Amino acid sequence: MNMEKKLLSVAEEGNVGELAKLLNGFGQDEIGTMITNRVMRGKADPVALVRAVLLGSPSDDSEGVQRRFHVYKHCIELLQSNEMHSKMASEMIGILLLEADAFPGSCLAELAAIYIDSIKNGTITNGKSLDLFPKIISALAAQEVIAYGGSEVTGSEYKSHLLNTLCSSRWDSQCVIHLSAMFRDITMTMDELRFVINKLLRMFKDLDMEELPPLVYQLLLLSTKGHKRLVLEGISSFFVEQDKIFMEKENKQQNSEFIEATTNSDQLRQTEGNIILHITFAIKQDQELGREFIKYLKGIQLCSPSQVLAPFNVALALSVGKIHRFEDQTFDFLKTTILKSFKDREKQQDSFWVNEMVPESCIVAELVLQTVKNSVFGWDHVTQGLVQLGFTLMDAFGPKAAFGKTEVVPSAQVTPTQEACNLGASILLDTFRAHEMVRGEILEQILNRVVTKATSPVSHYIDLLANTIKSAPQILLESLPKVRDAFDYLSFLPPKSAEGLLKAVQPLMKISMSLKDSLLLILRKAMFSRQIDSRKIAVSGFLLILQHFKVLGGLPSSQASQSFSSSQVQVDVHARYNPSSNEALCLEILGNLRRCLTQQADVRLILYEGLFGVLCRNTELSQGIVEMVLTQLKRYYEYDQDINPPLNLDPCILQQGDQVYLSEPLAHLLCCAQQCITKVSEIQKKQSETEDEEDAHENCQSDLEDMLESLTRRMIKSEMEDFELDKSADFTLGGSVGVKNNIFAILVLGVYEVLIEYNFNIGDFSSNSFQQITQLFDNHRKLSDVLKEKANAGGKKGKTTGNKTARSLLSIKLVCRMLKSLLSDNVPSHQESLGVLRQNADFTRYIISVALQKIQQITDRGSCDGVEGNETEKLFRYCCSIARVFLRQYTTDVQTPEENKKERGKHVSVMCLEGLASIVQIVCTRYSAKIADFLCALGERDGEELDMEDRIHQHVKNFQRLVMTVLSSDHDDHPVKEIVPLVHIIGSLSKHMKTDGQQFIQLHAWVNRLFTEQAVDDHSTVKVLLMTLFSMTSRIQNTVTLIRDVSQDIHSQLGDIDQEVEVEDKTHFAMVTHRTAAPCILLLVLQQMDKELDNTEWVVGRVKADLQANPEINAGETSPGPTQRENHEKSICTRLGIFITAFHELVQSAIPSGPCVEGMLKTLTKMYGALANMVKYYLTMYNQRSGHMSARFEKLVKLSGTHLTQHVYAMITYIQAAQTGHIQQTGGKKDKKKEASVVTGKARVLKESKFVPNLIFAIEQYERYLIQLSKKSKINLMEHMKLSTSRDFRINTVVLQEALEQQASSSEEENEENSDHEQENQPPPNKQAKVTDTQTSKGKLGLRGKAKKSKVVDNAAD
Repeated sequence: MNMEKKLLSVAEEGNVGELAKLLNGFGQDEIGTMITNRVMRGKADPVALVRAVLLGSPSDDSEGVQRRFHVYKHCIELLQSNEMHSKMASEMIGILLLEADAFPGSCLAELAAIYIDSIKNGTITNGKSLDLFPKIISALAAQEVIAYGGSEVTGSEYKSHLLNTLCSSRWDSQCVIHLSAMFRDITMTMDELRFVINKLLRMFKDLDMEELPPLVYQLLLLSTKGHKRLVLEGISSFFVEQDKIFMEKENKQQNSEFIEATTNSDQLRQTEGNIILHITFAIKQDQELGREFIKYLKGIQLCSPSQVLAPFNVALALSVGKIHRFEDQTFDFLKTTILKSFKDREKQQDSFWVNEMVPESCIVAELVLQTVKNSVFGWDHVTQGLVQLGFTLMDAFGPKAAFGKTEVVPSAQVTPTQEACNLGASILLDTFRAHEMVRGEILEQILNRVVTKATSPVSHYIDLLANTIKSAPQILLESLPKVRDAFDYLSFLPPKSAEGLLKAVQPLMKISMSLKDSLLLILRKAMFSRQIDSRKIAVSGFLLILQHFKVLGGLPSSQASQSFSSSQVQVDVHARYNPSSNEALCLEILGNLRRCLTQQADVRLILYEGLFGVLCRNTELSQGIVEMVLTQLKRYYEYDQDINPPLNLDPCILQQGDQVYLSEPLAHLLCCAQQCITKVSEIQKKQSETEDEEDAHENCQSDLEDMLESLTRRMIKSEMEDFELDKSADFTLGGSVGVKNNIFAILVLGVYEVLIEYNFNIGDFSSNSFQQITQLFDNHRKLSDVLKEKANAGGKKGKTTGNKTARSLLSIKLVCRMLKSLLSDNVPSHQESLGVLRQNADFTRYIISVALQKIQQITDRGSCDGVEGNETEKLFRYCCSIARVFLRQYTTDVQTPEENKKERGKHVSVMCLEGLASIVQIVCTRYSAKIADFLCALGERDGEELDMEDRIHQHVKNFQRLVMTVLSSDHDDHPVKEIVPLVHIIGSLSKHMKTDGQQFIQLHAWVNRLFTEQAVDDHSTVKVLLMTLFSMTSRIQNTVTLIRDVSQDIHSQLGDIDQEVEVEDKTHFAMVTHRTAAPCILLLVLQQMDKELDNTEWVVGRVKADLQANPEINAGETSPGPTQRENHEKSICTRLGIFITAFHELVQSAIPSGPCVEGMLKTLTKMYGALANMVKYYLTMYNQRSGHMSARFEKLVKLSGTHLTQHVYAMITYIQAAQTGHIQQTGGKKDKKKEASVVTGKARVLKESKFVPNLIFAIEQYERYLIQLSKKSKINLMEHMKLSTSRDFRINTVVLQEALEQQASSSEEENEENSDHEQENQPPPNKQAKVTDTQTSKGKLGLRGKAKKSKVVDNAAD
């Protein structure tokens, strides 16, 4: 102890010499013991002793150096042992850092080796001792020469060796974070930094989840030196892989492991959330890091969109998007990537070859929605981004207004754009359910868009609002003021949008009386608005309330005529509604609706169409509704039974000056009346009659029934002349009289239809009622025939009357019942009465035509006119019933012997077949989840239990038999065109079959055999068969061979562009004939080629993107990457080679001018674009030095020069010559028709000529890239390419020769020059000579010629 004090005192005096002498008297172990003792006591200061020892150990003395080295080594051991408290350790590190530079290189190397050994052995338990290591390494790097491995190296080289040794050794997981912090203080080159970062990233998998956030934090700090993208890519790839592993385990796990998995899930999500926070904070400090993250995502967008849209990357991108600088580009990028992913998935599903080349990896929507699920683990920084992403997708990809219309018909086929919009809605809905903090904002933004987007469709926002309210109506009670504010703008919205909004908020009105009262007040104001749209909204709103607030008792219905105000109903802000008090509300609303009966026809129409729905939902209001309808109907009804017609139509017309308007939709009023009275009768049959109040009710009901029966009798007796409508009446729309007569005619036709429906409903299969129906229909037919005749006559005179087929007022329910009765009712008691209807073939055809009209409406917009037209479930049931009747009728007709058929019956069967095809299309698109139920309804074998695939196959076989029956029958009985709807049905059902199943393969073979063996000249039949064949082939195999075979057949049927060349008249497919080859089949082939070329370019783009994203992997010879890439290249080159052989046939065919030429030039341009893309792919490969050009590609280039380009130039010359000849032929005589044909011909020539320069440019671009690739690869790829001679301009050799002859002298030299000029400007050698030399006297498509061509193709494929 005394010696320690003496050392310290001498050190304080600064006497270095005496201090050195004292230290020489101590051994190194003694000095270490003194330092250790001071550390252990804790109270003494070991730093002062170390400072004294270092002061007395000069660096120019060998003993001093050794003493220093021993002190450093001992202190490092003490620091690693964790015996010092933090303050003492910091002071100790400070003194050691100051003196480290005094060491010679050998000592520094030994100290570094101590650290390396400690790291390898895992003895470092804290990061205190590592603070000295960077100083030692930097001191080493500053040394000029260091002895290493028996030789001398520079300090920087030795430092690189140290880092290499350090990163190559195994690290203990406990020291990884300390090491990562240490590397920040080491000066490194970019290569050394990359090596260190890769080592740290590889250590991720060895660490526990809670240790990853601090390591990521250190990595982000380390990235300030460089390699930012590498750090972000490593972090992203690790967590994307962890998510995949976790999802796989979660799918496979059993119930017993559920608790453990949940814990792992929580830990993983919380770790990801912390890391996202670290990265976002780092990007705020260093915006270059944010730019690198965006570049990284864009770099892998093309080759791996599933990696971009992985939950971790989406969450990180959304968090980065909160930073204002990156907001726009982040959300634009996510929006673009999501849409592209949906488009790519559609392409992969449609094409077998595309899916084989780039397999479908994931479902985009599931990935993005997984981010929402993960966000519940405290990812508050991501939640706001999810809301913004949802609305971004809905705003960008929602339905767009067409021609100013805000009403959008829902499409049956879901496009990628619609999928992206639906994903946005799902994101918002799931976020709304999961996060309370954003519910108010989501609701506010939805309502704002519904209110402010008056000029664009808002149906997708209204659907989202409805789903949001349905999911949690109680939660939205806090947001009622926002809903109430939106109601203030209700009357300014388009009627459809307002109706949708009211339907969406109905659940809220049942739990909040104050909201209901606010709406009633607004609707009452809207009822008195000057704007007709506001009044429409008011009527729709009142009708909705009547439907949803059912009356269960309370006030007597005799008070229906009295008025009530909402002040009579007790209101509590958040009280549930009281059903017993609803009657007062409903009767008040009925009183308000009576005001509509004096308003415009559009407002009345909404009321009439909605009252039946109210009656069905709220049966207690039946008396008030029947009374209202009866009162209105009396205004037009003639009570005197002797007066005909029984209805006064004049009040239904409003005339203002020369303009005539409909003021009362009388037919719809009558339709409402008959529907209501029929419904009331059904209700009365089901329930027992009550006593007191029934008198008034029965009076109204009996009055209305009497009125309808009287109308039936008198309308049968009434003639067209009674309504002032006959053949001599004026029906033109040019004057007020014609408009008035048209309105009257439509009203009368509607009245006939309403009475037909009423009598069928109440007739109960009586002969009398059916007799009345036929008489009503006869009158209906006479009037409709007059309208059609006038329309045709007006059209012939050039003045169209504008008459269109009026929409039928018959309900789809009645149409379904009538079809069953007319076509399939076998009940014996019904046969006599039904015979009355069945005798009238026109009536049967009329009912079927109405059914087709309803089916077409469902096809177009998913709903139809009339009662129950908007109820999807009921529409599906009606479609099933109608389809069953249609199928039975057509099958019976096909199997009926020829002599028992009638002309009208055949027409009925064709209509049934068309209707059946439309219904199958509806079910396959709009009700795809219910195909099994539909097929069960179609089939007659109820006892069979079949799976989906077998059931579809069973029905497909039935339709196949029908096709063969039609083909084998006399075409006078069953025209070939009947095959078209049958093949449509087969094609629609085949889309729901598994492509890898034997049944689909058999069906494809049958379609192929049909196209191969059956010679059919009907264009529509050939077209639908070829389209189906292309569609099915693309789903199970490569389509290009089929395209090549059809192209050869087209060439054989159309002949060659060189008339002297004979083409063998032999085809692969019997349906390819001279009549069908062009334009029918040729245009379909070009269309399919266009699609397949798009697919080829897409695959080339994906392979190229993969090459650019992973140049190191592709450059490695031993990795599996190049093998897969070479397989892709082989497949693409083979495909393009077969395309060239197909075009080789088509460009030599004598194609007729018009659409065929235009399509050919466009598709050829795209073909050269695809070839150019393949050349650019190889240019990229050579630029990156990651591979070499394949021999197959060289053969492809040779094939394009010999088999395509030369013939393309000859085809252009042929087309232009044909165009010139056509104009000269039509321009001979001066005739109006001839002049018109000349103008038309010139226009067509001008249009077609625009595509020629584009084609030439595409060829030259292809050749340009070939020249570049030839220089890169040192291979002459232009060997078989000839310079083009076709341009959009061409020197006329005849004119040139005449000019030269005029200027030339009589010398022979000048004549020879002129002949040389003439020869140089000649077109390419005649193909006939080539054919004669190679094939002698055989046709171009002879067997030997074909063998030669296939050999060339095989060589290219090899």
